[in-house]
Amino acid sequence: MRRLLRALRHCVREAWDGLWRNPSLSMLSAASIGISLYVVGLFLMLAFNLDQFVQALGRENQVQIYLKEDARAQEIEGLRSELATDPGVAAARFVSSDEARERFRQTFPALRDLADRTGQNPFPASFELELKEEYRGLDAVDRLAKSYRKAPAVEEVRYDPGWIQRLAGIVGLVQRGGYLLGGLLGLAALVTVGATVRLTVLARREEIEIMKLVGATASFIRGPFLLGAAAQGLVGGALAVAGLLLTHRLLERSTIFKANPFMSIAAGRFLPTEAVLCLAAAGAALGLVAAVLSLRRARTF
Repeated sequence: MRRLLRALRHCVREAWDGLWRNPSLSMLSAASIGISLYVVGLFLMLAFNLDQFVQALGRENQVQIYLKEDARAQEIEGLRSELATDPGVAAARFVSSDEARERFRQTFPALRDLADRTGQNPFPASFELELKEEYRGLDAVDRLAKSYRKAPAVEEVRYDPGWIQRLAGIVGLVQRGGYLLGGLLGLAALVTVGATVRLTVLARREEIEIMKLVGATASFIRGPFLLGAAAQGLVGGALAVAGLLLTHRLLERSTIFKANPFMSIAAGRFLPTEAVLCLAAAGAALGLVAAVLSLRRARTF
């Protein structure tokens, strides 16, 4: 145990000295990893927000029946009774105009004062229908929608799953694009970190030869290089997260964000904690992989 702790102390001390021996190269390696992860993070943040928007639109609601502003209580109750006995409707939930406005404010916090600017509540009362599985076909839904459009209290019946599916496809495309571009930048980061490790190995060639002569194992010699590269990657991941957080804060405070509803949809929320931790871990993993590949090519030990 004591021997292991001594080896660990040596590894940490040598890794720290190695990082500060060439600070410009170390920062270049961390920055290259940070840039690649920053780009990936931007795409992930966009995909995350679009996915939240798509989920909010498609959450359980198969059909929306919007009511007329002047619909009488008796007409609404008659429609409620008709929905309750419809064999194709699994559940019908009444949403008042005030509840619809509050839901909009919670979903899009940056636009929460939009309804107040209009001077009146622009959200109509509605029934949200969840259909039974056997009645979710396009023909069955179309027949149901046509039958309720004639009701006296109904203003509009809306059902369009196609555009939600198209939005989901866009989310997937954004994610794939981010992974592809991030992967290309990640390869460049691997080359940069690998070159830094090779230069460090060459600069310490004589010291390494002496360590080999006195019986140092390959893992004992490689440890500091691997730990140093992982630390560079971790710093790069932290820089990427800090850059993403700064970008998000600046966007939130910008005029275009407040004036453009799409900006609230595309960048209204920051990445969840799990994604932030994964970015930092990915940075450390990139540095470690680059060091392993570089040490294999160096063949010094």
